[in-house]
Amino acid sequence: MIPGVIVEFLGRASVAVAGTRDQNLVPHIHFVSGWQVSEDSTELTCFIPAKFTDNLISSLEDNGQLALTVEQIGPHETYQFKGDYLDSRPLQEDDLSIYEDCRERFVSACLPRFGIPEDVLRRYISKPSLAVRFKVREIFVQTPGPSAGKRLVPSEGS
Repeated sequence: MIPGVIVEFLGRASVAVAGTRDQNLVPHIHFVSGWQVSEDSTELTCFIPAKFTDNLISSLEDNGQLALTVEQIGPHETYQFKGDYLDSRPLQEDDLSIYEDCRERFVSACLPRFGIPEDVLRRYISKPSLAVRFKVREIFVQTPGPSAGKRLVPSEGS
């Protein structure tokens, strides 16, 4: 289960990237334009633009493994979620508000820090076309510092 404090983090985080590997163990990166926690806090759904879906479904069908790294720009608070692929579907109308909220968090975080024009920042987070759902198996701290790499869920030693 995703702890409440991590669910809260996901609601303020501003950027994410997913990783898969194919049958030849070649890694693939998939930029993510939004995410949603399931009602029971055991699953995540990632929203992925069409231009970042190469090798995605074939890799997931081959080995079922997905890693999602999510960051809050500014404090660089970052967590990695590893889990097992459940399914995918085309983007639905209800998903668009999740994408738009994520894009606005990204723009708000980057605008005062980088001086990049707002319209350019908005285009960075592309409209997704695919929703990929996975069951979270492990969560790791990835925030720079002494705890980076520590497994939170299940707790180390479990």
